[in-house]
Amino acid sequence: MNTTKVMRALLLVSFAAVVALSLAMPGIGGSPAEAQQKPPIKIGVLYGLTGVYAFPSKHGVQGAALAFEEANYQVAGRKIETIVEDDQSPQVAVGVTKARKLVEKDRVHAVMGIIWSPTGVAVSDYMKTVEVPLVLTEAAARIITQEKRHPYVFRTSFASGQMTLPFSAYVCKNLGYKRIVTFAFDSVFGREQADYVAQGCEQGGGKVIKQLFAPVRTPDMAPYLAQIQAENPDAVWALWSGIAAIQFLRQYKEFGLKGKYPLLTFGSLSGEDVLAQVPDAAEGMISYYFYTTAYDAPENKAFVEAYTKKYNMPPAVYAGQGYLTAKVILAALEAIKGNVEDKAAFLAALRNVSFERGIRGPWRFDAFQNAVSDVYVFKVERGADGKVGHKIIHVLKNAEQYWPQGKPQR
Repeated sequence: MNTTKVMRALLLVSFAAVVALSLAMPGIGGSPAEAQQKPPIKIGVLYGLTGVYAFPSKHGVQGAALAFEEANYQVAGRKIETIVEDDQSPQVAVGVTKARKLVEKDRVHAVMGIIWSPTGVAVSDYMKTVEVPLVLTEAAARIITQEKRHPYVFRTSFASGQMTLPFSAYVCKNLGYKRIVTFAFDSVFGREQADYVAQGCEQGGGKVIKQLFAPVRTPDMAPYLAQIQAENPDAVWALWSGIAAIQFLRQYKEFGLKGKYPLLTFGSLSGEDVLAQVPDAAEGMISYYFYTTAYDAPENKAFVEAYTKKYNMPPAVYAGQGYLTAKVILAALEAIKGNVEDKAAFLAALRNVSFERGIRGPWRFDAFQNAVSDVYVFKVERGADGKVGHKIIHVLKNAEQYWPQGKPQR
């Protein structure tokens, strides 16, 4: 081989090597190759998997898993890894410890979940110090996105009062209930909600004549039910979740109050997980929430079908929240092409997520990183198939968080 041919062959080999090297190097060549070289995006999933909130927490985790599975656990060619932890609600200290583990040991890029409001407040305070995004699925204590708001906390559900105040005004004005007794678990959230019922009823021409509170782990609700009977109200508003929701509905019926005093219930008392356990006790009550399987939209029908097929049960309200929150995180990650290490870009992308249509209808964050969406008022009825479910009777449009002292500029 002459010198010219040798040089030409060497040049061709060198060129091929440079091309191969450029495709393998980050920042050069295709984005899939770059994404494959980066470590997985880690998302912490924090729920109360044991204790009083075990039942709804299971559904929240399952809803989130379905959303991530639909995305094949990847975004922009980069893998997503979820790490599930049990916050053991209502043990707040355990919740903070698990959040610390997710952030400081597992090095997650964001945390989602939390039902119990006191845990949500404490974990939000911690996440502020470590500057890691927290996307709450529930934890509705108002102060989280008001007095204690900060750039790293987002809430996809609602702030206390956001649903209850307009619902209470609606039922007292439109359904004729003027004398209401409220009965809720004794917590910051439970007491806030009861106060918002009083405010809403007053706006609608009614009045709360008695407020009752009991520990979330109350073994026997009979003493409180006796107090309801003594007041002889037009209706009873109740707030219970998880196992306690099933216990309350059973005892309300056994005590002879069902049918005598109409039940107005916070959505956690009317989730499909609860209805499956106590359909007869739940039938007839009027409830409200930002999610219901009865919402007639293609996106929600597809979600209900997929969830039911995968888990052999319809999605409860908490399942919808797990699913939607995971979708919010995925949308933000997609917007930044998976570059979650750019924290400022990730936060901006989260703030800008919105859905014109979805499982809850129109949905977005307000300027304070709390969700704005429709609230559905529905009656629990038995359908032609013999199953008890939701029938929407009213929609409270574009409900925003309520500010007792007036909304600040920012």
